[in-house]
Amino acid sequence: MLISKKEITVAEAKRLLEGEEELDPLQRRVLDYASKFSKLPADRAAELVETLMNEALLERRTAVQIANCLPESVEEVRTLLGRQRIVSEEALNKILEIVKRYRAG
Repeated sequence: MLISKKEITVAEAKRLLEGEEELDPLQRRVLDYASKFSKLPADRAAELVETLMNEALLERRTAVQIANCLPESVEEVRTLLGRQRIVSEEALNKILEIVKRYRAG
């Protein structure tokens, strides 16, 4: 039964699946993917999403994508934000600075 719906990072998906006793084939594939591609521990990824939402005023969906990819350039951030959104260079640099803080540690 679906209780709620919320975008989560790859790292958070990994943590949730690791806590399950039995996984179906799809869940095992998702866990394998998450194990290979999560770039931060789940708690740090969740913190990064909240920080991006609060400090950079991003929607949760966008903040999750940024936390999953950890972009290293303005161009990468711009790609994740999409063409429909015009963002100042200052805002893009702020997002990069936040990501850099979490990537460092």
